[in-house]
Amino acid sequence: MTLPVERGPGKRPEIALTFDDGPGGATAHVLDILGMRGVFGTFFMTGAQARADPALARAVGAIGHEIGSHTFDHLDHDTVPIEVALGDMLDGPVALERVFGGEPSLYRAPYGHFVPATLTEADARGWTCVGWSILARDWPPDETADSIAARVVAALEPGAIVVLHDGRHGKPADHRAMLRALPAILDAAQERGLVPVTVSGLLAD
Repeated sequence: MTLPVERGPGKRPEIALTFDDGPGGATAHVLDILGMRGVFGTFFMTGAQARADPALARAVGAIGHEIGSHTFDHLDHDTVPIEVALGDMLDGPVALERVFGGEPSLYRAPYGHFVPATLTEADARGWTCVGWSILARDWPPDETADSIAARVVAALEPGAIVVLHDGRHGKPADHRAMLRALPAILDAAQERGLVPVTVSGLLAD
């Protein structure tokens, strides 16, 4: 059973920006910000969200951003029966395949709650399970652009995998603070000579 990857090898001055729970209310704005900088990220989409807005989901992939699976319904796999967790895990890429025409090879469990059964299943399917080294905590209502950016920038280093949110599956969300923080994070990365790449690019030898 292979454990989730939480960071890249750090041999190159690269980081990976990842965006969870979309496509959602902030996705188009994130695409604009990344596009203006000429950088690419990895979007871990839920099957339900992609099915609800397939045009937006396809726009992410068409630009060249990487797509990963974030289950179908974003259930907490620590709190549901194993068969339910497996069903949620496997239904996600089925929905994404219908949208994109191919199954993602990257998988991230909701809340980072990978359980042995889903890790074993991912191994059997040849998927890479992806965690993170920096959690932006961009969803609580009391967070500001400054607090989000400061948290991420303080931990930026070669090989870092950062989690931000372009959607909030099944929950209301105000993404304005994250969207204001993202340019500051990109500025800090550039100042440190760190290049944002996709997760697959970060993990490549």
